[in-house]
Amino acid sequence: MRAARLHEYDETLSRTEVLRLEEVPEPKIEEPDDVIVRIGGAGLCRSDLHIIEGSLRAQLNTPLPITLGHENAGWVDAVGEMVRTVKPGDPVIVHLVVTDGVCAACRRGEDMHCVSLKFPGIDTDGGFAEFLRVKERSVLKLPAGLEPKDAAPYADAGLTSYRAARRAAAILRPGMTAVVIGFGGLGHVGAQILRALCAARIVIVDVSSAALELAS
Repeated sequence: MRAARLHEYDETLSRTEVLRLEEVPEPKIEEPDDVIVRIGGAGLCRSDLHIIEGSLRAQLNTPLPITLGHENAGWVDAVGEMVRTVKPGDPVIVHLVVTDGVCAACRRGEDMHCVSLKFPGIDTDGGFAEFLRVKERSVLKLPAGLEPKDAAPYADAGLTSYRAARRAAAILRPGMTAVVIGFGGLGHVGAQILRALCAARIVIVDVSSAALELAS
């Protein structure tokens, strides 16, 4: 299969061909709860650019070469023998991490602290490729009419905004005010979620006139 892979850092993000499009082996079913996703959309996150420029190398320890892409969606291509919630052909969005579901952190709903966590596109190959192997608990079936390419960015930007907005909505009441600072990739999603979850007054703050115009 084809994959866009990062072989070396570009500290100035100035090269025209940072990622190399190469042929790599297709992922195969290895465990009973594995799911192979045929990628239909993969978002380009600001974190991807930080990885490319090498500014996160100390924190993330990203191995090179690597296939980037942690905002992924597509269609189920194959499933392990124990998978029950999805089947080949189902459109799905992929949670940004792959976890075991049985450790103490996962049982508390704190998947990001899973003891066996894998982060496709960060510490293992991600979705800038034709196929991606994840786990059944990492995929969520998309509703009819929602294309994977349109849903992919919500795997990270949407999820991050939702968590913050949901926590805020739990304490916001009618007559109260919520301030969204920055109306960029996460801010505009967070504002929309707040509007859906609570009746508080929402104020958008941004230094960009274009962003404020979009907010209005």
